Amino acid sequence: MAHQQEIVALKKFVRATNFLATSQIYLKKNVLHKRALEHSDIKPRLLGHWGTCPGINFVYANVNRLISKHKRSFVYLVGPGHGFPAVQANLFMEGSLSHFYPDTIPYNEDGITDICQKFSAAYGYPSHANPEAPGQILEGGELGYSLSVAWGAVLDNPDLIAACLIGDGESETGPLAASWYANRLVSPKNNGAVLPIVHINGYKISGPTRMGRMSHEELDLEFRGLGYQPIIVDDQLEEDVYLQMAAAMDKSYEMINDIQTRARAGEDIVKPRWPVILMRTAKGWTGTAEFNGKKLEGNCESHQVIVNKCASDKGHLDALNTWLASYKFSELYSISDKGELIFDQDIQSLLPPKELSCGRQHLSYGGEVVRALAQPDLEKLAYGPETPRGHRGLSMYKMGEWMRDAFKLNRDQRNLRIFCPDETYSNQLQAVFEETSRAWQWPIESWDEDMSRDGRVIELLSENLLFGMLHGYTVTGRHAMFPTYEAFSQVVSSMADQYCKYVYASQGVHFRKPVPACNVVLSSLLERQDHNGYSHQNPSFLGAMLEKHPKIISAYLPADGNSTLVYTERAYADRDKLNILVAGKKDLPQWLTLNEARQQAKDGVMVWDFASDESPDVVLVGCGDYVTQEAMASLVLIRELLPRVRIRFVSVTELTSSGLGSLEFQSKPWLMDEIFTTDKGVVFNYHGYPNTIKKLVFDYKGSKRFRIKGYEEEGSTTTPFDMGVRNGTSRYHLVIDMAYKLFQQSVIDETQHVAITTDMLQRLVDHRNYIKANGVDPESIENWVWTR
Repeated sequence: MAHQQEIVALKKFVRATNFLATSQIYLKKNVLHKRALEHSDIKPRLLGHWGTCPGINFVYANVNRLISKHKRSFVYLVGPGHGFPAVQANLFMEGSLSHFYPDTIPYNEDGITDICQKFSAAYGYPSHANPEAPGQILEGGELGYSLSVAWGAVLDNPDLIAACLIGDGESETGPLAASWYANRLVSPKNNGAVLPIVHINGYKISGPTRMGRMSHEELDLEFRGLGYQPIIVDDQLEEDVYLQMAAAMDKSYEMINDIQTRARAGEDIVKPRWPVILMRTAKGWTGTAEFNGKKLEGNCESHQVIVNKCASDKGHLDALNTWLASYKFSELYSISDKGELIFDQDIQSLLPPKELSCGRQHLSYGGEVVRALAQPDLEKLAYGPETPRGHRGLSMYKMGEWMRDAFKLNRDQRNLRIFCPDETYSNQLQAVFEETSRAWQWPIESWDEDMSRDGRVIELLSENLLFGMLHGYTVTGRHAMFPTYEAFSQVVSSMADQYCKYVYASQGVHFRKPVPACNVVLSSLLERQDHNGYSHQNPSFLGAMLEKHPKIISAYLPADGNSTLVYTERAYADRDKLNILVAGKKDLPQWLTLNEARQQAKDGVMVWDFASDESPDVVLVGCGDYVTQEAMASLVLIRELLPRVRIRFVSVTELTSSGLGSLEFQSKPWLMDEIFTTDKGVVFNYHGYPNTIKKLVFDYKGSKRFRIKGYEEEGSTTTPFDMGVRNGTSRYHLVIDMAYKLFQQSVIDETQHVAITTDMLQRLVDHRNYIKANGVDPESIENWVWTR
């Protein structure tokens, strides 16, 4: 139980941080409130969200108390949106801001003036937690990700506790709702712990929250059903809420310590019942309670800036004066001979040792905790040079073998994971289970396959939860993969966007170091979702991410298994990236030797000499594995029909938002002419929406020569080849397009053009009639073999 002096210290600490949070929202001068406020002290534009700040401060103070008491590492994640004034107030109090920004935010009045003047100001500090702020591992601009990121951060960090403050409004989001299920996945033996604290302040921006209108009994039943031990703190109870919260934090710490101690002593902990604190305090607590007859404290009216006309209205200014004066901030500090702030002894008793303060948590800064992966030997995994060109093989299975060997090589480092929404087997990655298993903390039945308490594969059917865990795992310095069905990757498109913003913003921050890449693997691709149908055919994630900064996003579309191995190796060597690897899980022709695949990966674009003629009349391009197979089949077909026509085959395996190929390739624009010629027609067969490629080649002077084929949003439950037929990416369509380009260039005459087009259209009709009668593609298509 907390001593009375600790409670006194907590109350002083929260008074101080509430004052500093309020000052940041309102003041540009007189930031210590040494005199009564004047209109000229107020910012011309008031931005911020006051309502959530007191809760953030209250929890931060209590986290500091546990750190100071137990000397244990904590990271503090803030889920409620736009509460950065509170976060920054605490970072100033603990000295983290002055440590990292000694010139601009010294530990004195000038430092407070800086954070006040620049909060939510142009070229200043954002309104929510951000990478520029020490100790933050979550951008915080979109609600719902805090708890999943916290779970990811504690994986393989056995001494870490992630205190995660969750807003009751945030709790209504899908990603947050799914995040409660992570307790089924995280073993207490070798991982840290998450302490979720749900701040039930009752209101969102303009109305009540679901939890805000639930009784204690209902809340208790809900969280017990989720597998947690709820601890309720309520400012409406007779006992002082500070005493309640200190006791709740102590009890939570004891429960976490007990579970971990027993697990690490060898006990099999089934369904570990982790604590969750359900904290009811008023929205806008300690602010102006009422104004002009309107209830503010404990109401949605306190959500953003209250008494918001202080720069011009005396009544508003007087209310703010009274509000700031209520904190009696001047009683809490003195000034040293050097002009530095010295907070009173009670407050200092809660300030953790510098190296343990939340803002100095080394896991949040990247580079210094990153251990490079030991990389598997590709020579042992690749299809060898003796493999006939066109031999069929499995790209995703090769990736699974690479991951299996990586798990083995890095077994002692414990710095590699797979986060997969229940699709490890489905996506042909099952080779990993030769080395590891799926993590599962609830009962494991005798017939369950590849499941254990401490597996390296994290599976649950929630893309949101697992991508959030991936975020938390990678930004704290570890390596991971997120394989998922291509069609449903769009579920986490916004989460991936937030991750990219976090990484991009981090690169301009001097104390943040590079972090391992976030590697998203898209499989179960649209071209082979013939059996699952139209609902499973969607390449939108790829197109959406190719709008992002080219130094952050790379999309790899390997044409075969050896290329898949090369790009997998590269993805895990990357830093500060989100890589997208697009690979099919069905057997496909294998085109390149390992050396050829490595050579192509340098530029991401390569002329395949083995399939090309000199001085071409037309250029054919494949970008994606299934569409490359069709392009190569069309090459064979048109050569049979027009043996004198010369064709160049180009493979594109890398895309960024600035163009085709690698950034190095894009830096040499003349290479586009060398690859695609200066005057020949180009037929481009692409996995994904054609508009994606159209945008990427828009600035190329030869783009008008391009005929770009891709997914046209046509599909159903059909045969594999018919998926290409419906979207115009089949070999027959490509022959039609090449014939048209050849006719335009007067390489063939009108009679030849019409004859070839008629022939291809008839083959398309014949194919449709065949599959309607037989239910499968013809043998000549289903088992097509490459011949040169």
